[in-house]
Amino acid sequence: MSDLERLRNEEAELELKLAKLREQRIVEEQKARPEVLKSRVPLRIIVLSQLLDAGTALNSLLLSRLIQARLSKKVPSTRFGTLSTDEEKSYLSRRPRPVYLCHCLSYDTGEPIKRYWARSDWPLVDRVSGPISGRVHFLKSAYWTISLAKHADEAAEPDLLRFVAADQARDAGLSVTRGEFPIGEWLSSIADKLSKFEQEDLLQRQAAAETLETALEGPQLLYGARPGLVSLPGSSDGWRSAAS
Repeated sequence: MSDLERLRNEEAELELKLAKLREQRIVEEQKARPEVLKSRVPLRIIVLSQLLDAGTALNSLLLSRLIQARLSKKVPSTRFGTLSTDEEKSYLSRRPRPVYLCHCLSYDTGEPIKRYWARSDWPLVDRVSGPISGRVHFLKSAYWTISLAKHADEAAEPDLLRFVAADQARDAGLSVTRGEFPIGEWLSSIADKLSKFEQEDLLQRQAAAETLETALEGPQLLYGARPGLVSLPGSSDGWRSAAS
């Protein structure tokens, strides 16, 4: 390796460390002074933080409602589309960042499911959406949202957070009475529902991830195939035919 190549590599490593420190600093500032910084924190940092907290993929609608409830920051629905485009462009430009926003990938075609957000530092198996993953994603995000409501008074808009949690419980098929928030009961019921689907979903995602890892490469592993995995019939078990 030449001196020039060595210097370029060292520079890239330092830029990555700086970017990571900058994002950590912004998150810590947001926690320390949310009332001052909520309008200045980049949306991508907020979404990355929510995903890290949730530990599961989240859809744009829930993210928007929770960001308003927790930070009193309104996010127009169109902003998520812009964010998706900007994040992919940033990744393709090789701009060093410790983590990127990305989307879940369809288990059968490898195409991005753009309503569901994930983090690039999650393993592929956690970013693949299998045949029943939609149900599992919903139950996991509902469980997390309801857990947040246990400490609603710490949120910027406590009542909104409680009502978002109640909506999640109702959508999960649970009994909801206006003005009542039996959080413990809701969490227990959702945990029971999750136990019926989680193992099957994990096995399906693991099988899909193995196929996608060999079928996709580079940016496709984060941002999906365009327009999906299409091959001649029978050339690969995990690919679909152009006629399907």
